[in-house]
Formats: sequence, C-alpha cells, structure tokens
Amino acid sequence: MKKILTGLFTILIATPSYASSLPDADITQKIGIGTGPSVSLDFKLNPKTSLGLSIGSPFYRGFLLSGAYDVRLLHKFVDQNKFALSGLIGVAGDQAFTTNLGSSPFGVEAGIAISYQFIPKLTGRLNVVGTLPILRNGAFNYFSYVAPSSGIELGYKFTPNIEGTIGGNGQGDVLGLNIIF
Repeated sequence: MKKILTGLFTILIATPSYASSLPDADITQKIGIGTGPSVSLDFKLNPKTSLGLSIGSPFYRGFLLSGAYDVRLLHKFVDQNKFALSGLIGVAGDQAFTTNLGSSPFGVEAGIAISYQFIPKLTGRLNVVGTLPILRNGAFNYFSYVAPSSGIELGYKFTPNIEGTIGGNGQGDVLGLNIIF
C-alpha cells in the first residue's frame, strides 16, 4: 500500500495543470468534453485573452429537451505564480434560443474565473459567473438558468495534453476530459 501511495504522490507532482472543462483563468487552448453532456472549445487570442464556446444538454434541464450554449471572452488580470484571476463576459442561452420567460433569445453572462495550483498536477478552479438582465418589450428579463461558465472543479493533469476534471458547472458536468493543444 505504501508503494502505491508513493507512486500516486509522485504522479501528482510531476507536471503542471492548466486546462479545465470550465473557461480557465489561466487562458488555455483546449477541447473539453463533459458528462453533462457538453462540449467546449477555447483558444487564445493572445497570452492574456481567450475566446471560447460551449454547448450542452444537461440532465438537470431535461436531457435533449433543453440545453445551454455560451460564447465567452476571458481576459487575465492577475497571474501570480500559482494563482490566476480573469474577467469573463459572454452571451448565453438555451439551444432553442429562448429562455423559460419565452421572450429573450439570449442572456449576457459576466463574472470572474479563478484558478489555484495546489501541486504541479492538481489545480482548483472557481468561476463566479452570473447573468445580467436583458431589456426586452419594456421589461427586464433574466436568462433563467445557471450561467454555463459558472462552477467549481479540480483538474488533474494525466499527461501534458490530457486533463481530467471533477466538480460541477452550469453545463451540468461532474466529470470532464480536456485535450490541450
């Protein structure tokens, strides 16, 4: 048992972790697949800015009956060794381009993305993202679901290009797999 634990600890500290099924405060290029189910794509515009999108049909919203999408822009404001903080703004909605309110085809999402590297292969992430009201027909309407870019997770890097995640996000993902490019 001691050899197994030593081996696992050695694997855990071998290389840094950078990606996420969530939009990543570290600004990473990746393709993500989650158990929500969902798919995401993020790519760098420059070292401090990324553009991404995701689409999913979370079980908690009624699998294949309703889902969510988002298109988001992240910009890194703080990058201090193991800690990163980015601002996020984007457009979010459901796959039918409606909300439960039936009057807004999209909502605006905004918030922050935080990541902290506990050990070289294990990174924690917290995205605090909300939706902003849309003025339509003289009244403010809110995107009625959890913002797809919000959530909390732990990411473990198996190889330099493959990371597994566990946590929860607005796309309903509990487990995720990321391919970093």
